[in-house]
Amino acid sequence: MIDADHLARIPARTEDGLLNAFIECPKGNTHKIDLDKKLGIFRWAIELPEGLTFPANFGFIPATLAEDGDALDVMVLSGGALPSGTLVAVRPVAILRLEQEENGKMVRNDRVVGVPPLSQTFGHVHKLADLRDTMMWELGVFFRSYNQLIDRKVELLDPGDEQEAAELAEMAIAAKDIANG
Repeated sequence: MIDADHLARIPARTEDGLLNAFIECPKGNTHKIDLDKKLGIFRWAIELPEGLTFPANFGFIPATLAEDGDALDVMVLSGGALPSGTLVAVRPVAILRLEQEENGKMVRNDRVVGVPPLSQTFGHVHKLADLRDTMMWELGVFFRSYNQLIDRKVELLDPGDEQEAAELAEMAIAAKDIANG
């Protein structure tokens, strides 16, 4: 089981300073899957339309608090799907910036884009400029389509670079520390 007590013991960073990414939805998945922290299981949330799949592994950084009140979202770029429940160390290389409608108002819900250093496909990526030209656009198109599916307004903003991604992670770690007292 992976309940709130277990998650509380997972630090945001590894011993060597990388970010821990907890995977909920594997790359290529056609279903949105969420971790139910109370029950300690994965819960099916929604089926995506035919032809729409997660373009990267999707999850969150444990021990963080983002502006939307949840843990900081992360998109993990790798050559294949990582199973739900996998913990993978990543280096932040970009931010997918977006605003989405929550309770009638637009709020930021950015996603850190990270790469596992040992990935054969993306391990060479250290910064936003190292990604292929269309990568951030592709991630954005997915989230625009996903939000349309659940009838939620979304606005894609310009992506952030690796420095801004690292700063966003630090702010989310500090916010969680403050919230925990």
